[in-house]
Amino acid sequence: MLCCATLTAALAQTSMETFFKNPQIGTASLSPNGKYLATTTTIDGMLQLAIVDLETNDAKNIAGYEKLDIHHIRWISDNRLIFDVINRGSDWGNSSSYGGLYAINRDGTKSAALMPTSEHQRYSNMGEVTSKPLGLSFVSVAKDDPNSIIAIGFFYNGDAVPYKVDSVTERRKEIYFNVPGLARDFVFDNNNVLRVVVTTNVAQTEAKVWYRDTEEQAWKLLSAHSYRTPKFRPLAFDADNSTLLVAARADTGKDGIFKYDFAANKAGELIASDKGVDVGGGLVFAPDTHKLLGVRIQSEPPRTVWLDKAFAATQLGIDRAFAGQVNAITPGNAQAAMLIHSYSSTHPGNYAAYYPDKKKLQNLFAVRPGIDPKKMSEQMVYDYAARDGLALASYLTLPKGREAKALPLVVYPHGGPNARDSWGFDSTVQFLAGMGYAVLQPQFRGSTGFGDDLYRKGFRQWGLSMQDDITDGVMSLIKQGVVNPKRVCIMGASYGGYATMMGLAKDPDLYQCGVNLLGVTNLNYMFSEGRWSKDKAAEFHFKETMGDPDSMKEQFAATSPVKLADKIKAPVFMAYGEKASRVPLIHGEDMRDALKKLGKTYEYMELKDEEHGFSSQEVKYKVFGAIESFLKKYNPAQ
Repeated sequence: MLCCATLTAALAQTSMETFFKNPQIGTASLSPNGKYLATTTTIDGMLQLAIVDLETNDAKNIAGYEKLDIHHIRWISDNRLIFDVINRGSDWGNSSSYGGLYAINRDGTKSAALMPTSEHQRYSNMGEVTSKPLGLSFVSVAKDDPNSIIAIGFFYNGDAVPYKVDSVTERRKEIYFNVPGLARDFVFDNNNVLRVVVTTNVAQTEAKVWYRDTEEQAWKLLSAHSYRTPKFRPLAFDADNSTLLVAARADTGKDGIFKYDFAANKAGELIASDKGVDVGGGLVFAPDTHKLLGVRIQSEPPRTVWLDKAFAATQLGIDRAFAGQVNAITPGNAQAAMLIHSYSSTHPGNYAAYYPDKKKLQNLFAVRPGIDPKKMSEQMVYDYAARDGLALASYLTLPKGREAKALPLVVYPHGGPNARDSWGFDSTVQFLAGMGYAVLQPQFRGSTGFGDDLYRKGFRQWGLSMQDDITDGVMSLIKQGVVNPKRVCIMGASYGGYATMMGLAKDPDLYQCGVNLLGVTNLNYMFSEGRWSKDKAAEFHFKETMGDPDSMKEQFAATSPVKLADKIKAPVFMAYGEKASRVPLIHGEDMRDALKKLGKTYEYMELKDEEHGFSSQEVKYKVFGAIESFLKKYNPAQ
């Protein structure tokens, strides 16, 4: 008992606040010459932009905002950077493509607002095509002007438009092209020539891929196919400007990276694939020559397949230096320093610089220095079979130091649902494991990243086989004796919140409690309330993946948790954002009222001024402090 008491005391030292405190470092990027490091650093509770001179170690904060985080940063020269911003609590919180885009010199001078953030904070013109883009997404630096960039402007319910943008004067010049349909995607070659355009109809049911060899030639149609299940997706041109790289279905049944065969008009030579996961991007280019060096693959753990022998050798050396971690190398210009991002499922990450000419590693920063990896719990891959025999992957994290026997469990389905969990450090998972819970993250049908077959098997299965997949993962662990059948809780956010409420209603005797964060509770509201109700493409997507509310009224009623409140037995904690448009507050209010009317046990938190997320560490402390108390009360781990 002394051992266990000591372990419990050690784990208790990692407080809830430590897990949900904003990271010290958000992201980092080296200048092309490798002499300067740009980082997003938490100052006054927000991620701000700082520059470090790696030769002198002098650091300077050059940009920051009171209520917005600086997100992605990118050098466009050794002197100038661009960056975007996000509101972590907003409905755009994970969609950096639509964030405001800004530019600044590394000494903090000549700042410019290329696309102010106020235009993407609210849907003031919901459903209307506006004259201003919702945001700009960086593509490349302009060849003829190091201060200008190529960027894509996104419009609500309208075309995407390519621009050349002067990062100093803020002037935007539209790049003209002439193909029919609504433009959704573009591929430029390495001379900034627009060579590929993907167009769709308004509902995004059909897509066409247009191509031209040179700027002077006419566009020709390469492919017409379903937008959701394309024959291939154009990604980029290799250094020769003639090799088009595409994502397409490989023999594994998962997406892989191919060279496009123009003679046969289809995906040709395979470059990289994986038998377990889709490889649909992750291309790593040399920044100076644009030669394809490797492909990042989101396997377990993630890895980089290097096509360049020198980088493959460098990877082996870095992996020896930082053993037991994923070490993602970002190349620099020839002989310039490379940035190393190292992390694992127990380590939140750290950054280092590697100097190839000196064969020297320089440690830089830890992402979350307050986290002790030795106290964290390892994330494992756990495969199981659904009741219909479908093979499913999941991630399983067991509380550190406890025997894998009769453990309390929190099953933690992801949001989306057309998304996936990934291997790596997760603050919520480690928070739960630190409390003494096993944590199961099932990659149920409808999840993406594991092949089109798994994704499409989730169509119109909200609350049905998608829910059964989650239940089957729990039952698999119970049958093996790993989990105590009387100590199971379900928790999730967004779709995960829906799965929580649906699980409590569909399998009321399985769960001791539930935690629903921002979850859908009425499927009909996805078509009538909030942001999606006026988006034609979203309407088609929901009808395809969720179902038609008019022709499937009985199924929608049978799979809407608010209609099933009488079946719920377990206590539930719920939290919703007051101003959310992705999953409007009415979902939480109706669920609360239904539970209250029936005398059910629940706790309800309405987050003032929050949208579909938690914007500050103070809000996270409030929410997860309440979750901690709730779990200890209704499903104690000890």
